[in-house]
Amino acid sequence: MPAAPPQGSRAEYSVGSLALTSWTVLMAALLPGLVADPLDFTLWHWLVFASAVPGLAGGALWVAQHRRWRVLVRYAAYFYLSVMSARFFAESVGWQLDFAQLADGLRFAFWMKGQQLVHPFSQGRLLEGLGLTFYEALMPACQLIVAIGMAWTRG
Repeated sequence: MPAAPPQGSRAEYSVGSLALTSWTVLMAALLPGLVADPLDFTLWHWLVFASAVPGLAGGALWVAQHRRWRVLVRYAAYFYLSVMSARFFAESVGWQLDFAQLADGLRFAFWMKGQQLVHPFSQGRLLEGLGLTFYEALMPACQLIVAIGMAWTRG
């Protein structure tokens, strides 16, 4: 007999399922590289991995209907968004501030990210493009939705 779905509002169910799914996919993407060559991981990869552990644990607690799942999911989403924002500014915007205004640096950095996401698809490398799109765009969007959902559902 299948387990009963976690109880709560429809919004809590959506937030919990989005968190569990997104963290599971991210861990599945990170673990092969971590196992193959842990020294090849950058600081940013390790920080993302560090945010994925409580995120996945929170998703597991959500499935188990444990009341503390919200704390882990919220912490993981905020930590992940902080890491990705710091990485974006450090790698894509910071170097431009020597010769451009912040608004121009942000505009160019977002344009470059868009080009970075489109390039593998234009070269026919669909799996690489999908992985990069998930890591650079979809996962941050999912965690932003989770963070907003947690605030909205009194979590």
